[in-house]
Amino acid sequence: MTDDLDRARQGDARAFDALARTYERSLYTHVARIVGPGADAEDVVQDAFVSAWRSIGSFEGTAFKAWLFRIARNRAIDLFRAKKRRGELPLEPPDAEGGDGSWAEPVAGGPELADMVAGAEGLAAVQRALATVPVEQRDALLLRDVEGFSYEEIATITASELGTVKSRIHRARLTVRNVLVTQGWKGSAG
Repeated sequence: MTDDLDRARQGDARAFDALARTYERSLYTHVARIVGPGADAEDVVQDAFVSAWRSIGSFEGTAFKAWLFRIARNRAIDLFRAKKRRGELPLEPPDAEGGDGSWAEPVAGGPELADMVAGAEGLAAVQRALATVPVEQRDALLLRDVEGFSYEEIATITASELGTVKSRIHRARLTVRNVLVTQGWKGSAG
């Protein structure tokens, strides 16, 4: 991988293609969670790869995956916000980053999130609950829990402070858990 990165930095298109193929599926999956699956997600991923190729010569870091995810995430967030402005998406809940606090604390007496989501039915319920989470929180949560990035890497990808990343992830987990509890989902815990 490091060999491909070094060669890509020197303008080797085949090396860059190898890097792109390595991350294409996970990048598409992440982008699709922001903008929805289909043509929009494909366009964002393609645009991210074109942008990365154009600026690979100036890439000085070693975390190519994080850099690529940052490019794609920024484009996906831009598209998401543009769609929202045009009325193509529902508005986020009022508690987007600390508003009324309605999801700030766990619903009393509910099971832990990890205990609720066993199996395909649980995962489907979590996906529906994730749709209610503000995009910045959902993005941070998915980067951490699905893609496996560290908090520091997520801070770099999202251009956010470390404390903001941790807060967003915490709030997203609480929101998902609370939505599931409110909807009566008990999963394997119930």
